[in-house]
Amino acid sequence: MFDFTYLIIIFGVLALSPLAITVAARTDKKTKRILRFSLLALLTIQIASGFFNWEGFLPGGRSGFALAAAYPGSLLGLFFVIPFVQASLLLLRKQWANVTIAVLNFVNTIVFFTGVISLEKIQAVEVFSYFSLSAIFALLIGNVVSLLLANRDKNLAQPS
Repeated sequence: MFDFTYLIIIFGVLALSPLAITVAARTDKKTKRILRFSLLALLTIQIASGFFNWEGFLPGGRSGFALAAAYPGSLLGLFFVIPFVQASLLLLRKQWANVTIAVLNFVNTIVFFTGVISLEKIQAVEVFSYFSLSAIFALLIGNVVSLLLANRDKNLAQPS
């Protein structure tokens, strides 16, 4: 049986890319404020997903926070700490803070996938549920939003 998850992700990225470039070309204060609130909502989803079951679709599995506490070497704890740092940087409203937020979001992507892979391969813990998927999507969409927030090029959507 073929898993269509990756095709859905690719289609979503291809469909949203032109919209993202259009939004990135706008650097007015209202757009930046909307992007800040959007990123804050995505960070909240990442953190909130940690309270729910990450071990499969059956009830009774451990939450993301429980897995992070049980396996500190998996880096999942760091995955839940980085969004708090990003949220505090969002309050600064400085360009260097926006760039740092974007970098931290990509670092958090690597931390998340490293943590999940280490749990699955080394500890034989399956980390796959609706809540871990919501954390993944919030993280990946957050990558785009953080780059849009850090953008300062007003001519991004102009033809070359």
